[in-house]
Parts: sequence; structure tokens; C-alpha cells
Amino acid sequence: MTPNEYVQFILQVKKEESSRKAVDEAAAYEVAQLISGNFTYLLYEALWMNHFEMDSITQHLESLHDSKNHFGLVYFIFILANAVDFETPAQFVEMSGQDDLIPFLSSAIIEDWLDYDTNHEETEYDG
Repeated sequence: MTPNEYVQFILQVKKEESSRKAVDEAAAYEVAQLISGNFTYLLYEALWMNHFEMDSITQHLESLHDSKNHFGLVYFIFILANAVDFETPAQFVEMSGQDDLIPFLSSAIIEDWLDYDTNHEETEYDG
């Protein structure tokens, strides 16, 4: 999905958002964890393999999350994925356009990202 298609989709979801009902927070977080778990680790690896500065990316993601800039965090993830031609799941795109769900997605992503960043070890081949 191109950035233009992503923006168009987000705008379409925003138009439809007013008809949504209350959010089941436990279910929303569980879905967000499944979505994040499906691609966060793979995106991290793709960025790392393409020699991105992972410490800087991690610090920026933490800053966005700590400031409760959930939209910024999710959109930054999309930009990073686009930078390495990494396909974001359709569910990620759909959830990222919904104001009431994006905090859950943001929290799931940062949780997975920090877990992977903490446990990621360079191998002897990693240079």
C-alpha cells in the first residue's frame, strides 16, 4: 500500500467512524496484540538488516508513546515499513484509522518493539 492509498483509506474510515459503537477494551487490545505480533518483529528485522539506526528509531517511538501521540507512533511505523518496502497488514491499516482503537494498537506495537529491541542480539555475521 502506498502512502497515498494509506491516507485515502484513513480518510474513508474517518467518514464512517461516527456510526461505531462503544469499544470493548479487552477485545481491542487483544486484536491489537495479534496485529502487532504479526509484523512488528519482522519490520524490526527488515529495518535492522537495511542498516537503519535502531536506537534512534526506538527512542523516537518511545517518545511518541510517552507523549500519548498514538497517531504519530502508528504513522511513523507505516513510514518505516514503506521505507523498506515492507507490507503492513490490512488490519493494521484499518485499525490505525479509528480514533477509539489507535491507542490500543500503539501500545501493542511499542510493547512488542521494546521487547524485541531488548532481546535482539547481533550475531557474529551481523557486522
